[in-house]
Amino acid sequence: MAAHKHIDAICVAITVLTLLITILFMNGKALGITAVADGDASGGMFTENDLDGSWNTSSATKIRLSDEGSTVSGNGAYVYEGDVHIVYAGKYVLTGELSDGSIIIEADGDDKVWLMLDGVSLHCEDNAAIRVEQADKVFLTLAEGTENTLSSGLTYSEDAVSSGVDGVIYSRDDLTINGAGSLRVTAEYQHGIVCNDDLVITGGTLNVTAAQDAIHANDSVRICNADLALSAGDDGITASNDEGTSFIYVESGTITIPNCYEGLEAVEITIAGGTIDIDPTDDGINANGNGGNSLITITGGDITVTDDNGRDADGIDSNGDIYISGGRLFVSVSQSGGSCAIDYGSESGGKCVITGGTVLACGSSGMAEGFDSSSTQGFLMLNTSASAGTSVTVKDANGNELISETVPCSFSSVLVSTPEMKVGDTCTLIVGDTETEMTIDNSSSGGFGGFGGFGGGRVPGGNGFGGGKMPGRGGFGRDGGTPDSGAAGETQNSESTQSGGELSAGDAMPVVSLLSAGGFGSGTDDLPSDGETPSNFPWGGRNDGTLPELPAGGMPDFSQNGDNSDTPQSNLTPGSGIFGGRQNGGTMRGPNWNTQGQDSVSQPSGAETQISAESLILLAVSVIALLIGCLIAACYKRRG
Repeated sequence: MAAHKHIDAICVAITVLTLLITILFMNGKALGITAVADGDASGGMFTENDLDGSWNTSSATKIRLSDEGSTVSGNGAYVYEGDVHIVYAGKYVLTGELSDGSIIIEADGDDKVWLMLDGVSLHCEDNAAIRVEQADKVFLTLAEGTENTLSSGLTYSEDAVSSGVDGVIYSRDDLTINGAGSLRVTAEYQHGIVCNDDLVITGGTLNVTAAQDAIHANDSVRICNADLALSAGDDGITASNDEGTSFIYVESGTITIPNCYEGLEAVEITIAGGTIDIDPTDDGINANGNGGNSLITITGGDITVTDDNGRDADGIDSNGDIYISGGRLFVSVSQSGGSCAIDYGSESGGKCVITGGTVLACGSSGMAEGFDSSSTQGFLMLNTSASAGTSVTVKDANGNELISETVPCSFSSVLVSTPEMKVGDTCTLIVGDTETEMTIDNSSSGGFGGFGGFGGGRVPGGNGFGGGKMPGRGGFGRDGGTPDSGAAGETQNSESTQSGGELSAGDAMPVVSLLSAGGFGSGTDDLPSDGETPSNFPWGGRNDGTLPELPAGGMPDFSQNGDNSDTPQSNLTPGSGIFGGRQNGGTMRGPNWNTQGQDSVSQPSGAETQISAESLILLAVSVIALLIGCLIAACYKRRG
């Protein structure tokens, strides 16, 4: 009965409390209340935490490495048999030297761990120096101004090998390397840095020397604001997984790879900025997917690929497509090994399209490929013969120099394009002392060309077979013309001269192992007409006959076809499908750890404010409480 008397007051109190909670929820920031922040929420390639290389260390657990016995001051870590085990989320600062031991992170599957190297020298003879067995994500930060070294021995233990550990730094989960210090990694056994999920590098100076891959990740490698010097027995940077969704993304920084088999290798490779210098023995940049899902996109940066020793190697190579909309690309591969400056999947419908940027690509003419005719920026392609150290210069009709470079390797094919070059313009291409006046018509489709080889498109060739609209001296082809003027398909030599692609009796028919668009003998008759799309064009495994347009940013838009979750979209933001491989099972806690550790981690300042799950629950409870109050009031009123 007492409750009945005060029911109106109770309802008013509930209503006022609900309104107050709602006001705090909606205006907390203005009232000085900070919402729960997730600095690792991804809105792009890099999170706030990825980019924060100077987080607050005041509350961090301090770990000092020593051969006399490493010590831990703080929570969440312990020392056992010479190794340091980190078992809880939190922040940790490492100092000191250890000649044979490991840092082992074995936290829960949803734990984030920050680990700062502050002048560390760490070697492990038979296992990884830093090993992440389980965590949600680990941030390895190089303290500003410090020098750090990590290394491992020539042979790993049986346990390490059987569990798949194959790097000096080995992570089974997401790993970020940032900061403003330096890190030297030396791997006598297999790889330098290995990550089974996504590897992000957003700062620091890294020098990695490895018997196999310098940097190896399963899902992706993303780089900005870092300086990398890599020397590898196999690949410089590689990303590879069973799903065929691996990618490399370079936004800024410097990458120098003077020794490697291949420089950058993944299914998709995007270069938006930075300075990259690669000297491989095989491909410099290689998109190695199964045809249509292979993609190289260049929207910025300064890229140099030099290969004077490779055989059947390519400067940049995509099994699918190449799109260039900005930046500078300079490729020099030797003609002696039959190496192509640019190679793409033309035999399976792939294209190489340029809409911006500056490109000079010199290599062998035997399998040379040019840009697609759909390119909106003008280009020229010329088959010639030049020794190492020959200069290549392009001048416009007024004599203004558009580009000039000294090419370090011998070459027999030149492909050049600059933003000033327009279809219909007349330019002079100067190779050494030889000047060739050419009109830009963007009709070159690559194919076979060069001395003693096959020519395609409108590529001037010498002593070879003219195909399509290719001027071919000493060869044969279609379309007829005047040999002296470099007309298409005319043949000229001391034994026979045939026009229109016909052979005289006794002339040998060349053996052609590969017929590509615009290649030997086909003219352009076998190519799709302007605006036509091959029905089997395999964009990302999509065979519906449509060809995505190239947005201004340079990344093809996949949103019109099929499942997009595993493919970076036009804004370069990967879907959730490429993240995986986490082991969310229980974690074995070792003996002798100090305390229960830190179960919650303060977020770095500057994290992006977001609505937390707790806040949403609080709001829902408030609304429910208001409704219950109103129902109670209505019931009592009805009784009364």
